[in-house]
Amino acid sequence: MKSWFKRSLPVCAAVLLTFGALAACSGSGGDRGGGSEPQAELQKVRVSLWDRSNSPDGTKLTDAFLVRHIRELAREEGLDVEYVTLPRSQESEKNNTWMASGSGPDIIITYDINSVFRWAEQGGLWELDELIEQYGQEIKALVGPAMEAAGTYKGVRYAIPAMRMNQAVGATMSIRKDWLDKLGMDIPKNVEELTEVLRAFKEQDPGGVGKDRVVPWALSAIHQGMQSFFFGPMYGFGVVGDGPGSEMYWPSGNFKDGEFKSMVRLAEGKQFFRWMNQLYREGLISREFVTDVNNQLFNQHWSTGVAGFLESNTNPWSLTIETRKNVPEAVWVNVPAFDNPTGVKQHNISPIYGLFNVVPKSTKHPEAAIRFLNFMAERISIFQSGIEGVHYRVENGLRIPIDPARYMKEVGWYLPDLNLLTQGYMGVPTKEQMEILYSYVPEEERKLMIELMHDHYQIILTDGKANPLIDQPRPAAEKHLADLVSFMYEALSKVIIAEDFETEWAAAVAGWERNGGIEYDREVTEALNAMGWVSNSEK
Repeated sequence: MKSWFKRSLPVCAAVLLTFGALAACSGSGGDRGGGSEPQAELQKVRVSLWDRSNSPDGTKLTDAFLVRHIRELAREEGLDVEYVTLPRSQESEKNNTWMASGSGPDIIITYDINSVFRWAEQGGLWELDELIEQYGQEIKALVGPAMEAAGTYKGVRYAIPAMRMNQAVGATMSIRKDWLDKLGMDIPKNVEELTEVLRAFKEQDPGGVGKDRVVPWALSAIHQGMQSFFFGPMYGFGVVGDGPGSEMYWPSGNFKDGEFKSMVRLAEGKQFFRWMNQLYREGLISREFVTDVNNQLFNQHWSTGVAGFLESNTNPWSLTIETRKNVPEAVWVNVPAFDNPTGVKQHNISPIYGLFNVVPKSTKHPEAAIRFLNFMAERISIFQSGIEGVHYRVENGLRIPIDPARYMKEVGWYLPDLNLLTQGYMGVPTKEQMEILYSYVPEEERKLMIELMHDHYQIILTDGKANPLIDQPRPAAEKHLADLVSFMYEALSKVIIAEDFETEWAAAVAGWERNGGIEYDREVTEALNAMGWVSNSEK
């Protein structure tokens, strides 16, 4: 394999997500330089920015190339922009501290719609309808469909959602195809076949890494950094996503005969965790996953080639190119949705809305926050792809990176997080579009890239089902959810590693009820009935 490929393809992974996987907004874009004249007095606005601690060369995030460029452009519009970093793995803790203390930035970001509802109910957010009418016309033009779908509470807008340009994204199961080929096994189609494959990985060590080192299923601590999941296998047991999808990182539960029951109250949920407990005792799951709170071991396991199966938001091509640094023949592929006991398939698919932007009441000049987001909407191509002619060129309407290495060094590692209004810039690309988008990749590698990415999108689109968006007040959830989530992550970790599964499972269920779980389910039941929800098991 060419040294260029090994050196620069990790760059291309980020370029993929920014340029190729996500869809073009019609209309505005580019550094327009127009608008109002520079103002003598600048209006200060403080803006949240995810910090993923992923700088490739130690550059400080708030001093990165495009951050400085955007601040300069904003000054021309009379805005003094200060970015305030928000560690990605500490979203909930940090945001709640900011909201409680009134010390947060003027634009706070979250993926948790229920946090938005809670803050709105507590009077902690500015109402945005009039502010958007006065200062946010470009926002409405850019992300109108997302705003129609989400961001209001009791009929009042409190959040501006980012619009997902490509909805075929989400957690997917991936497996080492080169290991399967050596064993003469097919990609598993259900939980039983996955169990057989995991055992074969352990017993036969197709990667030749040593039976004492092989990790059949790479897993990190539950909900720590949100890099590993178990949606797919749990769907295979018959738990579906009929409840809120942003509160806990597993299939929420089932709505049947007019009643919603969370996963922990379902027989199917118990069966899943009994299976996980069995796999753990057989040594088929990462032994140290409970303490891997920063995903360090998880990332090490798959990237060094000792892991055979995982579920992650990372697509199979990005997994492949990173693993190939250590194992040149490695190939990760997606596993299609499993058949569950009733013959239903389900896969995660993202809604049209994504990140939520809110303005806390502690902000003295909320109009500055809306003006900044409107400024972003006017120049959205910069926030999506960098600077035309510097970072990308346009061909057939597609944005092609000019120099992938420079792109990654200057903007690629943080650019998606600067863009608070759209996630990506284009929809699901066709194979023909991918040929253009990734023309800078050597032909042999490009062929595999396109095959893996196309399959990835099709798997999600074929069986993807969205969770319901519940936008009515849920007082019990607002009261109990933080404690409920915290308890369940710890309790379910104990269930997986337990010597006595039945006792630990009973403790998890009892703790769920003690922390307000029954009231939580009752509110979801009322909301689903009010909105006429049809279960994902019937779709």
